[in-house]
Amino acid sequence: MRKQRFYLLIIVTLILGACQKDELTLPASVDVNFNLTPFVNSDIDYQSSQARLKNSSLNNSDVVEQNTPPGLITKMEVFKASFFISDVIIEGIREQGDDVYETIPFDPPLEINLDENKTASQHLSFDIPQGVYKKLEIKLFLGTENHPALEFIGEVTPGKSPTVTFNYQFSVKQEITIRATKKGGRPGDNIILKKNQEEQASLILNADHFFKYFPIPLLAQYKKEELTSDNTINISNKNEKDAPFFTAMSERLEESFSLVFE
Repeated sequence: MRKQRFYLLIIVTLILGACQKDELTLPASVDVNFNLTPFVNSDIDYQSSQARLKNSSLNNSDVVEQNTPPGLITKMEVFKASFFISDVIIEGIREQGDDVYETIPFDPPLEINLDENKTASQHLSFDIPQGVYKKLEIKLFLGTENHPALEFIGEVTPGKSPTVTFNYQFSVKQEITIRATKKGGRPGDNIILKKNQEEQASLILNADHFFKYFPIPLLAQYKKEELTSDNTINISNKNEKDAPFFTAMSERLEESFSLVFE
């Protein structure tokens, strides 16, 4: 009799374990919208900017030693951005259940167009197994052979002259890894995803963070002709002459993306 009870207990335990395992494979839906935090600088201190530039990895003695005409650029802002997503990889570590690894390819690539503080019309939706995620990351593969990875669009104001369009482009492919966080939470907090419940998240591109230390004096010198002739200022990491604008800035790119769950 005791042996029968023992076997019965084992069977019940196995059934409960199987049910729990099945539960952990059930999908939770995630809907991601896209937002842009704009950049505006209308209080440009050339003296401190020049000093900071001399001590930075953007230092170019041929440019820095020149005297930048005070007020050549009196305002700079970035209020639009766009990027092309060719692939997305989702990786997660759960408290229970197997680790999650999902790949989402896009052919043609998914184009995301962002306008200051407005939620983009494009969304990214996917299903991943439910559970308590100790770590959830999303990796974006930006750009293709025929599409630029990322482009920022804005304006600069040269003194009292009309504004000039500013175009800053990562033409070469980029890989961005973003650690998901909980809104109002702390870094490292668990992300809880439940079946039959669509979770909302925001993928935010923070232009204000990315351009915080942008070398405006360097821009005033390198692009003086465009500033004075009312032409568009184009900066691309495909152009060797524009390399000084990407030397340190590229390190801030991944930091400028965040994924926040509601």
